[in-house]
Amino acid sequence: MAVYSHDYDGDVYDPAAPIVEIVVSHTSPGGLAETLSALVDSGADATMLPINILTRVGARFLETRQMRGVTGHRLVVDTYLVTIRLGPHTLHGIQSVAMREGIEAVVGRDVLNQLEVVLNGPANVVEIVA
Repeated sequence: MAVYSHDYDGDVYDPAAPIVEIVVSHTSPGGLAETLSALVDSGADATMLPINILTRVGARFLETRQMRGVTGHRLVVDTYLVTIRLGPHTLHGIQSVAMREGIEAVVGRDVLNQLEVVLNGPANVVEIVA
């Protein structure tokens, strides 16, 4: 059994937080792709990516909808269709929420629920079973 692992980030976050490297691309093969770090957030319903990343890979706009943030306030957001590669896994048809440029990427349950993910806090490692 192969395991993809990535160290928690203790430089930016206190306490250290689970971070993974993802590759975001257009849904069609051979499209542009961007590699970036993303926070693993099992409390987030959806994956959220900076709009500049979505624009660079040519992600397809889906719709404008409302999202409720952690404070309970509703926000109007745009969603885009992307493919996300996380370690050995390629997940097609991910409906990502566009966030403003400079905001960190977040991998939410729409992606996490398709994977076997272990948050090994004592070792400060995220493990994803292939």
